[in-house]
Amino acid sequence: MTKLPALLCLGFLALAARATAQAPRPLVADADLLKEPGGVQLLHILKGATVTTGAPNSGGFQATIEGWIPENALKDDKRDGFDMSVSLAAGTTLRDKPAGAPLASARLGALFDKVEVKGNWVHVKRTGWISAVAFASTPAPKSAPTAGIAAVASTIAAGTGLASQPGAPFAATLESPLHADVVEHKGGWARVRIDAWVKDAAVGSAPEPTGITAAEIRAAPEKYVGQTVEWTVQLVGVQKADELRPEMELGKPFLLVRGPLPETGFVYVALSEAEAEPFRKMEPLSKIRIRATIKAGKSRFLPTPVVTLVRRLD
Repeated sequence: MTKLPALLCLGFLALAARATAQAPRPLVADADLLKEPGGVQLLHILKGATVTTGAPNSGGFQATIEGWIPENALKDDKRDGFDMSVSLAAGTTLRDKPAGAPLASARLGALFDKVEVKGNWVHVKRTGWISAVAFASTPAPKSAPTAGIAAVASTIAAGTGLASQPGAPFAATLESPLHADVVEHKGGWARVRIDAWVKDAAVGSAPEPTGITAAEIRAAPEKYVGQTVEWTVQLVGVQKADELRPEMELGKPFLLVRGPLPETGFVYVALSEAEAEPFRKMEPLSKIRIRATIKAGKSRFLPTPVVTLVRRLD
């Protein structure tokens, strides 16, 4: 009989530990939900969003987030025990309720469990790993501002292009919102300082453009995303992106080109309005040489590669 109270006490302690480990916790800073510690980014979760955390692991926590995503941004995807994945190349937003406040941005290919469907919205959840810094009471220190310039903390929206100087071609595009320090404004541009991490293997000289063909991209659409190519193409015309091409920003210009020569297929080349203007003055079927970054291996309805112009080479 004397063992019963001790067993009950142990039982209560186990329940309490489980409740603590699975407690909902709000984020005190933006954070990435990773597949595993140091692994692939699945979502970028906004400050204030609540996640359910599990046991600590490798300086962070196993965490689960739930929310709502438009049905047309998802596709059935039975992989790794999940039900659906994000199908939009630009990613999508996870919200607290249908058409509600944003909780996180999910990248292309992120897998989810489907909980329920209401109208055109799908209730989903995903478990991953979040750094303990996202729950710390004191935010991580920011990098020091340039001498004599007062930095202003801000957030850069997903889809924003980053350039080396005002008016220059975009060198990269943010897939998720990111905190930054604004240190200067000039002619409609803001100079920002971003504190970010890259894999050790990425540090060093920039890789040389590859000789990837459009046929190779069509055969393996996901394999070459992010790589840089130098192609000779034949200009068909300047067009504007529509709902049929969600890989590019709606209403923004793009080049429809043939090639890369001597291939006879087509490629979409995304670019800014300022970059598009010289191409509008060119004769149709003019040959041009470009350097571009592969944005998507195919568009939603056609096996047409989508690239982002870095610069013209001729």
